[in-house]
Amino acid sequence: MRNLLSFYTHLYPDLLIRIITPLAICLFIFNPVKSQDVGAGLDFLNISPSTALLGISEAQTATPSGAASIYANPALLVFEETSVLDLSYTLWIAEVQNQYAAVNYRRNNSSFALGVYNSSSDEFEARDQPGEPAGIFSIGYLSLSGAYAYQFGPLALGITGQYLREEVFQYRANGFAINIGSAVSLLNDRLRAGFAVLNIGEMQDLNNESTLLPTSFRFGIDAQLIEFTTPGMNDLPILLSIHADYMQPLEESPSSDFIDSDRKAPFYNFGITADIADIFQLRSGFKLGPTERPFSAGAGFLIAPVKINYALVPFSTGYGTVHSIGLEYYF
Repeated sequence: MRNLLSFYTHLYPDLLIRIITPLAICLFIFNPVKSQDVGAGLDFLNISPSTALLGISEAQTATPSGAASIYANPALLVFEETSVLDLSYTLWIAEVQNQYAAVNYRRNNSSFALGVYNSSSDEFEARDQPGEPAGIFSIGYLSLSGAYAYQFGPLALGITGQYLREEVFQYRANGFAINIGSAVSLLNDRLRAGFAVLNIGEMQDLNNESTLLPTSFRFGIDAQLIEFTTPGMNDLPILLSIHADYMQPLEESPSSDFIDSDRKAPFYNFGITADIADIFQLRSGFKLGPTERPFSAGAGFLIAPVKINYALVPFSTGYGTVHSIGLEYYF
């Protein structure tokens, strides 16, 4: 089995809300768990489910990202101006499908969020000898999460609890993980800083041994850098924001994102967002560290109260390009 595992190691707001949202909820909530490229294991927890965050190379620890802050820094949930429903679908390389749905309820100085994050890939051929395959199997990973955040003036604290499940061939394992985080907002919300420790927990044995969780420490800043208007008769306001993260892995866990043997080398994630008239967003980001995906780009379009996001992440090794599409509904 060990040899087998090593081998098989995305014009009318009301109409959009009434039609697209129920269909999307059915798609994301009731789609059966299928699976992920086994080379990454539970590394799907290192991949942001948020389309917007993928567009800025996951510089996420101080960047509010709707309900997706469950997996980035739960303290940021309370910095949202309203409640939000968040849906996304990401087609990863090797036909891995990441699906995500979450909701963040914002009330006064607190927020409560629930999320589902599923990573799946199937139609792997099981072989123990040359010739015809012995069968077809799937690999799947699932996170069911709940989070709570509370704000004390400019400071916020948050915690996430996750139930985890992995399925490889006929083997099953359950586990749990906790995310904890803190964030502070300064200069009338023009500057934020945050830190988080993600994926603290453990898994049951899968066959003979348990899969390590990708535990990591993160620190980040988010700053509104400059705001200006374009010249001409119709002024077009543009706000430029920067995002920066430092991420230090705390476990030497195999990961599809590493390209060398140093499993504890840190990552530095940087992103920039151009917000044009509170309608369009253009995003770009890059990573420094042992990664196969050093660059990303994305865009967002707001038709209040709905925002549509898109991101692409090309792999530098030629494995392919990730495409992600997401929808946020503010209420």
